[in-house]
Amino acid sequence: MNCPRCNTPVNMQMNRCQRCGQNLQTYKKAVRISASLYNEGLDKARVRDLSGAVETLEKSLVYYKGNTNARNLLGLVYYELGETVKALTQWILSKNISPEGNEADYYIDSIQSNPQALDNAGLTIKKYNSALAAAKQGNEDLAIIQLKKVVSLTPNFVRGQQLIALLYMMIGENDKAKKHLKKAARVDVNNTTTLKYIEELGGFGDSDDTSSDKKNQTPERKIFKGDSSVEVKEVGSYKPERTRAFPFINVIIGVIIGLFVGLVLVMPTISSKSNQEKANEISEYGTKLAERDSQIASMQHEKETLDAQVQSLTNQLNEALNDDSLSVAQVYEKIIEAYKMYTEGDKAQALATVMGLDMSEVTNETAKNIVNTISSEDTKKASADAFEKGRKAYNSGKYDDAKKYLQEAVDLNKDNVDAIYFFGRLYHKQGDKEKATEYYRKVVKDYPDSERVSEARARLNELGVSE
Repeated sequence: MNCPRCNTPVNMQMNRCQRCGQNLQTYKKAVRISASLYNEGLDKARVRDLSGAVETLEKSLVYYKGNTNARNLLGLVYYELGETVKALTQWILSKNISPEGNEADYYIDSIQSNPQALDNAGLTIKKYNSALAAAKQGNEDLAIIQLKKVVSLTPNFVRGQQLIALLYMMIGENDKAKKHLKKAARVDVNNTTTLKYIEELGGFGDSDDTSSDKKNQTPERKIFKGDSSVEVKEVGSYKPERTRAFPFINVIIGVIIGLFVGLVLVMPTISSKSNQEKANEISEYGTKLAERDSQIASMQHEKETLDAQVQSLTNQLNEALNDDSLSVAQVYEKIIEAYKMYTEGDKAQALATVMGLDMSEVTNETAKNIVNTISSEDTKKASADAFEKGRKAYNSGKYDDAKKYLQEAVDLNKDNVDAIYFFGRLYHKQGDKEKATEYYRKVVKDYPDSERVSEARARLNELGVSE
């Protein structure tokens, strides 16, 4: 533990800092509370209560921002929730608080060594924000298409799974909503939003195998049992019946009459029935053809809509692939570097670092506030401070440092004539006649009313060149 005033390492048993005399009792209490909350957050993370772990770990950092264990664990929880950018933010902050022997280095390297993972993280955020905007505008279909891409890129992105489930609930496809809510629940078992949606759907329910078991049961066979009280009477002796011709003649006559009746009475009925069946079949075919035409027209309309949406998504993907700007992680790292310079008093270099950063993908409010604070500094004053550092470095013979500070001064204020003149002096000293002449002439030509004009002319005369 370090003293909050002078940053000197102190023992937890001490009540005052031996160097500056700072009272440490309240500070130690805050550190102990932070450590206790870290342990509580660790327990929640182990049972996959990730949203609860985030809340507890954030409280831990409120009490003691230097708790790198809590910050690293918070980054891991964010990463498990699919929030890669938030995870990187916590790890970069942890690395700057404790640069030596920090596990955050391993986590950051693991992600930065995988460009595909970084690209997926950036694309996930863009797609999610685009889907959220489409959903707010009432375009659920487009939002669902974009969210399908989001959850395919980052399956453990809980917010994406929850949003696509909500959209499916809105359009009445509850089975699909349940599928995505199950995925979200597997990642974060106690997320209140997920639980609320599940309750709204009446829970997941258990499969009822009773009916299937009943269907597969073989019905009980009924066995007839004879009655012992039934009397059996003896039949008389068998006598074979003599063959007679009349029965055979009667059968032949019956067959002939039956055929005749069939031809006269039954055939017209069969013919009529056949015609009616054909008419019904024709009508049925006509109905099916009409339905088919309607379906084809509907599918054609859907195809045109999907083609337009695919084209829009393709354009967005091309924009993402052609984006040559700094990655989100690099932007956050630049912001942290600038903040460290700013707190150490090097406001000019901090201002030069944040100038020109693309803040469009930065969602963290703390990072935005840091950039706004640094950007509010007076650029001319910062340029003058940078020039003064460059002049001192030049006078001390540290020409590389001088060049760095002079360039910083010109970047902050392109009209800093002192820095431009000293660039000429620097190249003059290093024997680069061409570069020195360029900067001396720039002073004479572009700033004729400045105090450096006479000195620049004198230097040009030393070099033996005209203005």
